[in-house]
Amino acid sequence: MRDALARKQHRQRALLRVVGERRLATQGELARALRGAGFPATQATISRDIVELGLVKVTRDGAHAYAAPANAPAAGGTDRLRRFCEDYPVEAAAAGNIVVVRSLPGTASALGAAIDAAALDGIVGTIAGDDTVFVAVAQRSARPLLSKLATFGVRRAASPRGADPAHANGGADRRRSERG
Repeated sequence: MRDALARKQHRQRALLRVVGERRLATQGELARALRGAGFPATQATISRDIVELGLVKVTRDGAHAYAAPANAPAAGGTDRLRRFCEDYPVEAAAAGNIVVVRSLPGTASALGAAIDAAALDGIVGTIAGDDTVFVAVAQRSARPLLSKLATFGVRRAASPRGADPAHANGGADRRRSERG
């Protein structure tokens, strides 16, 4: 296990070096560059490394390329969230005062960090799992935050029954009103 960790650390150092030296825009280009440096890696490994290292896409010579976060131009946290939503599919649904945000497996930590960095009004905190981030808001309803996230490219997920306040009690209000 110690050898595997050492190989991972060497591979990630090599990845940081190649993104600093060359303009690499795709995960395929990153994988080829790592192979050329003596580190065979699958697309899944590259994807995890990108998230773990916090690599971001920046504009270099008029084209997008991966860069280490320290080499990324200083930009507001909202730019980080927007870039994440451009690079990965993200959807969200409101459930009371929580927004449940989902993306690809292994990306929730980076997504949560991007949401935190955006410093959007009303957010109390975030909790990230593997592919899901719970975002708690101070207001009773998370719907305003859901609308704000849509401006960054977050798609609205179909709300599960019970997540919508109109269905929070299993439709009892609707049945009561139907009876008169």
